[in-house]
Amino acid sequence: MRTFFTLLCLANIAFAFGSLPWMPEEIGVHFALDGTVNRYAPPMTSAVTNCLMVVFMGSVILGTSLLTPIIPSKHWNIPNRDYWLNKENRPKTIRRFQSFIEMIGAGTMFCILLTHVELFRANLTVPPTKPNIAVSLCAFGILMAVITFESIRLLCSYGFPQEKRQLDESAIPTTMTPNEKPKGDDQ
Repeated sequence: MRTFFTLLCLANIAFAFGSLPWMPEEIGVHFALDGTVNRYAPPMTSAVTNCLMVVFMGSVILGTSLLTPIIPSKHWNIPNRDYWLNKENRPKTIRRFQSFIEMIGAGTMFCILLTHVELFRANLTVPPTKPNIAVSLCAFGILMAVITFESIRLLCSYGFPQEKRQLDESAIPTTMTPNEKPKGDDQ
């Protein structure tokens, strides 16, 4: 997942600077609800701003993922922490959380890329056309659905240790028929 996340970060940066030759001198960077442009900027300013946002968000997400292994066990807030973060299970648990963080990052970078593509498409004409906000909203909705599903899956899977539990035979209640005497009664 880390490779996919990194590729999406690089795709955002490449698209921001790669689209510059096709942009007019001033591009619409903010649109009102009716689709009219209410803020213009030079294309280079927009590209640099977009890249700074991607680099900042990518650094935070990747940094969080890379720092996950050094978080002490006592600071993790997951059910059955002692089991999931013991010496045997900790590497698997950390990899799973890193993958989750990077999945959120990849989805976020994908949403940003789609938004930039739609902004580019809107600015191909002078004056800019109304961007299709449904594209970004659809990508954002899919991202939220995936995050919700994965969060529930993580919570459910960490709720119970995966070890096989031995049943305590003495804790299992026995039923007796009405004619049976309890064992040990010699009356």
